[in-house]
Amino acid sequence: MNRLLVVDLTKRNFNVEIIPDDILYNYLGGRGLGAYLLYTTLQKGVDPLSPDNVLIFSSGPAQGTNAYYSSRAVLHTKSPLTGIYLFSVASGSFGHQIKRSGYTSIMIKGRASAPTYLVIRNGDVEFRPAEHFWGMKTVEAHDSMLKDSQLPKGSCVCIGPSGEQLHMMAGIFTEGEKARTFGRGGSGAVMGSKNLKGIVIAGAQKVKIFDNETFQQAKNGIRESVKAKPKWVEERRLIGTGADMMAMNEIGILPTRNWKTGIFEKINSIALTEIQDIWPRKNVSCGPYCLNPCSHIANIDRGPWKGVRTEGPEYETIYVFGSDCFVDQFDAIVAAEEICDQYGIDTISCGATIAFAMECFEKGLISQEDTGGINLQFGNAEAMVKMVGMIARQEGLGALLSQGTRLAAEKIFGSSEFAMQCKGLEFGGYECRSMWGQALQFAINSRGGCHHGYGLPARSPVDLENGRKVVGKGNLVKNLAIDRILYDSAVMCTFPRGVVGIQNLALTVNAITGRNYSEDDIKQVGFRILTLERMFNVREGLRRKDDYLPERLLKEPLPDGPQRGSVVPMDELLDEGYDAFGWDKNTGIPLEETLASINLTDLCK
Repeated sequence: MNRLLVVDLTKRNFNVEIIPDDILYNYLGGRGLGAYLLYTTLQKGVDPLSPDNVLIFSSGPAQGTNAYYSSRAVLHTKSPLTGIYLFSVASGSFGHQIKRSGYTSIMIKGRASAPTYLVIRNGDVEFRPAEHFWGMKTVEAHDSMLKDSQLPKGSCVCIGPSGEQLHMMAGIFTEGEKARTFGRGGSGAVMGSKNLKGIVIAGAQKVKIFDNETFQQAKNGIRESVKAKPKWVEERRLIGTGADMMAMNEIGILPTRNWKTGIFEKINSIALTEIQDIWPRKNVSCGPYCLNPCSHIANIDRGPWKGVRTEGPEYETIYVFGSDCFVDQFDAIVAAEEICDQYGIDTISCGATIAFAMECFEKGLISQEDTGGINLQFGNAEAMVKMVGMIARQEGLGALLSQGTRLAAEKIFGSSEFAMQCKGLEFGGYECRSMWGQALQFAINSRGGCHHGYGLPARSPVDLENGRKVVGKGNLVKNLAIDRILYDSAVMCTFPRGVVGIQNLALTVNAITGRNYSEDDIKQVGFRILTLERMFNVREGLRRKDDYLPERLLKEPLPDGPQRGSVVPMDELLDEGYDAFGWDKNTGIPLEETLASINLTDLCK
């Protein structure tokens, strides 16, 4: 039996609802279930920072078991940064504890009258005062609430000072100093708007597996798939997500100087493969049941930022604080990330917005008077780190930049063409003027300029070999998106999905749940989830006009690299993508026959 825990902070009560089996069959769990719950709970036009918005934390079939790569959970809400659909995935044990507490999802609604944190102990909910935790940074708050709750082996999610102050980039953090993060879109501000500092949860229920023999077969299949890729395993263990940064720079897709180019000539100073001996990091796991841990802890033991310590930095953080800001000092990147992690904000949006501000400074659109005396030029590492602090605390120019590049560009005249975002969300680190599948993904992604949600075509061999071809890009993005959505719904880590595949995922889900998904069946589930996410945004008023990228990508040719001279042919790509996805070419709204083919007609009337 799958149960939804609904906590009302306004009324200080909770109730449990049964999730029908057909909903779980159609939406799987995790990202899919959260999309369904968000769509059916919220009305059009809800203010993301009002008590009417909700926070939904979901597990999937894999949580509560010892399935490989299952240490994940998914969050859903309406984003205050973008005003549209938001999901976010974090690793750690929170999803396992949801399931072991007897639930599949937890929905938080309303607003507490005073700072509060929740303790969920074996399924029961306690409302506890959090005034003495209010103002604490993330790691201290995390550890203090675990201690106060007397659940040291439980899991905690919490916000930092930025979330309390309704910072548009604020995330929700878990796993203490490992800083695993529901990072994008401002979910931490939603939590802060509810006067909710954190949630501690621990459960002891055993999750029943329908077919243990088949489950073990699925685990064996995953393990053998991973063993067959020893080079990949070793790269992830030693380097992590930045293992191929040098190659990306070589082919010209590493965004540099606020996306003016895709090549960073100082790459040797920040690429993890090149600085292992200079700045060694310790390999750690982000949670149990991982066959090849790829996280790392960085300690800076010398220089102007001596003493800073952070999990990572991962590829996206190195891109935004490194090449995008033209900074070639690894210790500065770590210092910037530590501020973000402690205050509780998203590194991608923060760093990308600073790169945007650096270009504004370079063009004379803002001055040193505006920056509070900071010489905010590209490559100035000290200035970058100072601005991260100002953004985290919303001080001076940081108060404007904390709202993200889209809103900042509305206030800084003449800057919108190089505000590198779509639908209000800053881009992940993949220059797309020569990778048109990636351009299409950025444009139509359900949460805005996101690199995660639709499968990352820029890392696909097809896109690498045929980057500047329109034909086929729609199906490429559709298929990659479905695979990514299924992993986010199972819920399993998406990093090894190209190694593990969909067949092993389907076998795992079938063994746990007793369902009998074929590969085609489960892919239809993925497409249903994708379409429902789109319908949420359609209900909020988004149309084809919102699926466009900044003018820099459409009109400024790449100045160098193997694909020099390339721009994004946006209209041709949208036509190609809409055809593949079954969306109307004029509006971007899924067609009636598309909705009917995946049983969404009644839900999306």
